[in-house]
Amino acid sequence: MKSIGNSRMSTLFEADYFKKVYQGAYDRRNPRYKHRSYLREVRRVTKKGLLLDVGCAYGAFLKEAVEHFEVHGCDLSAHAIKIAASRVPSAKTFQSEIFGIQGGRKYDVITCFDVLEHVPAVDSALAHLLELLKPGGALVITVPVYDTIVGKIVGRLDQDPTHVHKQSRYDWINLVAAAGFQHLSWKGILRYYPGGPFYLHYCGRAIRRFAPAIMVTGLAPSH
Repeated sequence: MKSIGNSRMSTLFEADYFKKVYQGAYDRRNPRYKHRSYLREVRRVTKKGLLLDVGCAYGAFLKEAVEHFEVHGCDLSAHAIKIAASRVPSAKTFQSEIFGIQGGRKYDVITCFDVLEHVPAVDSALAHLLELLKPGGALVITVPVYDTIVGKIVGRLDQDPTHVHKQSRYDWINLVAAAGFQHLSWKGILRYYPGGPFYLHYCGRAIRRFAPAIMVTGLAPSH
C-alpha cells in the first residue's frame, strides 16, 4: 500500500474517521472486558507506575488503567482527545503524534493498541518509544496481522487507507526486537463485532500462530 506522510496523517483522524471506522459503535466495539484483558496483560510485567497510552482514542483503556497507574494518554486526533479528557478527567491527556512526545518524564509502561500499523516511519517510532521508557520499562502493542488464511481475508476486506503496514506477525516481532526491546513475548488476539450489544474478544498464547491480530510485549534494556 502506498505510504501516507505524517502531515497528511494528521488531518485524517478526526470525527469523520471515527464515525466511519466504528460505524457509530465505538463503545460497543470497545467493551470494558476487552480493555480489562489488556490491563491484565500489562500488569503481568508492570504492576504500577507511570503509564502512557499512545493513540488513546476515546479513552477506553485509560478508564481501566487509571485504577492502577498514573495515566497519560495522547492521540493525533484533537477530536479523540477532547472526548478522552471528558471521559477520564483524572488522566493527563494531550494531542500529539509519536515523535512529538517529549521525554521529560520517563514511563514505566507504554501501551500502543492498534496504532503502529498507521505510522509510516514505524522503525523510528519504535526507537522513539524505547527512548521514552525507563530502564526495564515495558512496551505493549497490538497490531493486526495478515499472514494466515484469516489474515488474508481480513486484509482483502480492510479498506482503511491509514493502514500503511499490512505485515506478518513475525515481521512485527522482528521490528520490535530490532528497535532494541528485550525479553519479547507475544499472544494472539481474536476479535469480532457481529453487531448489536455483542463483541467477541480473546487474547491468549494458544491462538497466537493463526489469530488475525497479536499483542507483543517487550522490555527496555535495564542498563
